[in-house]
Amino acid sequence: MEDVRGFIEKYTPQAYVMAFRLTGDRSQAWDLVQNAMLRVLKCHERYDPAYQPEQWLHQILRNLFIDRLRVEARRRETPLEADPDEGRLGPSDTLVDPEARPDEVVARDGDRDAVQAALKELPVEWRMAVALVDLEGYSYEEASRVLEIPASTLGVYVFRGRKKLKQTLAHLMGER
Repeated sequence: MEDVRGFIEKYTPQAYVMAFRLTGDRSQAWDLVQNAMLRVLKCHERYDPAYQPEQWLHQILRNLFIDRLRVEARRRETPLEADPDEGRLGPSDTLVDPEARPDEVVARDGDRDAVQAALKELPVEWRMAVALVDLEGYSYEEASRVLEIPASTLGVYVFRGRKKLKQTLAHLMGER
C-alpha cells in the first residue's frame, strides 16, 4: 500500500458505514473511524497484500470496536445491590431502561432506525458477521478471514443473527 492518504480518502465512507452498523451511534462511529485511520497511518507498512484493503480495514475496525467494548465493560462494573451500611438505594433499586422500546423507535425514526436498533441488540459476533455478509456483501470466506474465525462458525453466527433480526423486526415485516 503506497498511497496511504488515497487509501484513507477512498475508504473513510465505507469505514463509517461499518462503524455505524457496529456502534449504532454516529459520534461513536466517527471516533471509531478516526482511530482506525490513525492505525492505518501507523501500520500501513505492515499491510499484508494477502488481504484486500477493505478486509484489512474491517479487521482494524473490528479489533478497535472489541477493545472499546472491553473498556466500557470494565467501566460499567458497579454492584447492583445497595450497601445497607450507607442507607442509600443501589442502582438496581432505581434502574430504568434508557432505551426506547422497539415500537417507539419505529414510530419516531422509521424503519432504518428500527433495523439499527435490532442490529445493536445482537451479540457482537453475530452483529459483525451479519454486517459483513449481508450488509457489506462479503463472501463467507472473506468475512471469516476478517473476523479470524472458521467459515462454519461464521455461518452459525450469520444464521443466528438473521433469525434474531427476523424475530425482532417481525412487526415491520408484517406491515408489508
